Amino acid sequence: MKKLILILLATANIALMTSCSKEESKKGESTTEDKDAGSYTSLDEKSAKVKQLVEAYVKNDSTVGHEIYADTLQSLNWFANNQDSLLKTKVSPGGRAAFLKGDADTHNLFSGITMSTDNIKTFTFNDGRVLSGYWGMWTGTGKFTKAFSSVPIHMILVWEGDKVVKIYRMFDTVTLQAEIAASQAK
Repeated sequence: MKKLILILLATANIALMTSCSKEESKKGESTTEDKDAGSYTSLDEKSAKVKQLVEAYVKNDSTVGHEIYADTLQSLNWFANNQDSLLKTKVSPGGRAAFLKGDADTHNLFSGITMSTDNIKTFTFNDGRVLSGYWGMWTGTGKFTKAFSSVPIHMILVWEGDKVVKIYRMFDTVTLQAEIAASQAK
C-alpha cells in the first residue's frame, strides 16, 4: 500500500510540474499570426530613397520625386478637417504632378527650408507590404511674415516595387496657413 501511495504522489507531482511549465492560453485568445508582424531597418535602399526625396525637396528639386513617386501617387494629408463624411482622410487630387507642385509652392512661401533626415525606417511586413516611415523636423522662414518656424512632420510612404504609390503626411498646418494668408495680403 505504501508503494502505491508513493507512486500516486510521484505521478501527481510530475503532472503538477508539467502543467506549471506549459503556457496558459486565455479563453477567447486568438492564436492567429499578427498581420502587422515583420521587420524594419534604416539601412536599406528604400530608406535611402526617402532620404534622397527629402534632400531634393529641401533643394526645390522635383527630379527625384518624378523618379520615385508613381504617376498616380495618392497623397493623404492627416490635417484637421481633411476628412470626408465617413471620417476617412481625403485623397488630394492631381497625383504626382499636384503633389510635387505643392512641395514647390512651399519654396515660394518660405526661405531657408531644412528637414532632418536622421529618422527614416523601412518596414517589411510578413504579408509583403513595404512602407517607409519618416519622423523629422521641417524648418523655414516665411518670406511674407519673416517668422521662423519649426514643424514636426511624420510621413508614411507605401511602396509597390520601386515606386511610392501612396503617401500619408501629418503636420500642423498653422504656419503654412499663416504664410499663405500673408502672401495674399500683399
